[in-house]
Order: sequence, then structure tokens, then C-alpha cells
Amino acid sequence: MDSIMSMLHDICMNVRSKVSKMSREEAGISLARGAGGDITKKIDKVGEDAALEVVREYDVSCKVLSEEAGLVDSGRKGRGGADANASNDDGSCIIVLDAIDGTTNAVRGIPFYSCSVAYATSDRLSSVTHAAVMDLTSGDIYYAVRGNGAYMNGSRIKTVNTSNDRAGYVIGINLSGISIDKLKRMSSILAMTNHIRQFGSNALEMCLLARGLLDAYIDVRGKIRVTDIAAACLIIVEAGGIVVDEHLNMLDAPLSLDARLSFIASADKSMLNYIFSSIASS
Repeated sequence: MDSIMSMLHDICMNVRSKVSKMSREEAGISLARGAGGDITKKIDKVGEDAALEVVREYDVSCKVLSEEAGLVDSGRKGRGGADANASNDDGSCIIVLDAIDGTTNAVRGIPFYSCSVAYATSDRLSSVTHAAVMDLTSGDIYYAVRGNGAYMNGSRIKTVNTSNDRAGYVIGINLSGISIDKLKRMSSILAMTNHIRQFGSNALEMCLLARGLLDAYIDVRGKIRVTDIAAACLIIVEAGGIVVDEHLNMLDAPLSLDARLSFIASADKSMLNYIFSSIASS
């Protein structure tokens, strides 16, 4: 495991350690509005603080983009654990963090929420080179380094092609707060698909696709932030999947909380074509 991935792993571990000690009542306490515009719950703040604590222990000169704090300097305090050559340690790197993806699930006691963290060499989603997503309830960790495949708990994972069994497709779709017009665009695929799923953590649901448990994951609401999906996008691609925007271009975006994205992730091209043909017919 290289030094950057070690850092991402340690971030996830520390977040899990700190938030697992919180009661539901404490976790759900509302604080100030975060940089992303949403009300910060105490579990979000505790998770973010735990992540930043680890970042500051590593000797990297990155900025950190987080949903609560915004874009902040990491500081350089620590143990010299990062290799400057491996990390592009010149101040242009960005750690993209969503310490708690699925806050509502966490506060309600629904056991499906995650920590998502990615390392990018510039200010674009396409520059992400390292990624980790941890299921904060089970401790399962998904991770990828660009060009080296995707893994779960040390075992290689791959997306699964089920193109010969359309009746059996399992497709995740985020419909939370979707507009009526966009819901109409989804009507055909909702009607044609026997197994629609929504669990409440985009990052973790996308990892289910990378693992072969879902055939596709769709979010065309134009609401998702790059912090939610930066890590999972690389994990899907390294697992053999595809992530595109609404125009079938490979998904890319500035690493900024101002960006709001729509995307479609699929196991392969045949699955992607099925989804687009279904949406186009709506």
C-alpha cells in the first residue's frame, strides 16, 4: 500500500472510530450551516474533524475539499509519512472528503452510510488518482489506485455484465428531491426495471456497482456534489465500469462545492446503452 493510500485508509479508520462512539441523539444534533449549504449535524463535524486530524499527521501540502469546512489547507505537522514523488506534494493536490455520506441514515440508525475520500493531483475530478470508501457500519473498505484495479478488503472487485438478463437487472436510482420533469425522464426505466434500489449513500451504492451487486447507478437530479462521488467514480472505473454525464461524455467536473452534477454509472457499455435508450424513450 503506497503512502497516499495509507493516508486515505487511516482517514476512514479514524472517522469510523470516532463516530462509532456517538449515540443517535448526539449524532443528530444540528450545528451551523456547512460550506456546502446544508445544516451540519454533529456526526458530520466529528467525522470531518477525525479526517482532518489524520491529514495533518501526514506530511503533505494538499488542500482539503470538504462538504462542511469547504476548501482548507491541510497544514504540515507530521510524521513524514508521504512520499513527495508519489504524492505530487507541491500544494496543487486536493483531498476530496465526505466524512459522512448518508448522514440521514446515520442519524436515523439505518446501517448504510460511509466515509468517502479521494486524492487528486489538480482541481478536476478526472485527476483523482487514489480513492477509498468505507462502509462505516461494517468496516468494509473499497479502494483503488488509478491503473491498478479496484479492491474490497484486499480482494479484487469487478463490475458484472448481466446484459443477457434484463428482467434481472438491479439498478440504483437516486430520486430524493427529484424534479417532476426529471422524474418523467426516468419513467420508462422505472417501469421497465423489476428491481430498483435506493439506499441513501451515493458513494456506498456506487461501490456496490463496482462490486458487481448492482448493474447501474443513476443520479440525474443535478444536485450531487463532487465530494460525494469523487472516490467512488475512480473505484467504478478501476473495477471495469463506466461513469458518464447526461450527454454520454466521461464524467468530469471542477473540484468545487459550487458544482452540482448528474451522472450515470454502469457495469459496461451494453448496460449504458440500455439505460440511455430507456431514458430517451421517456
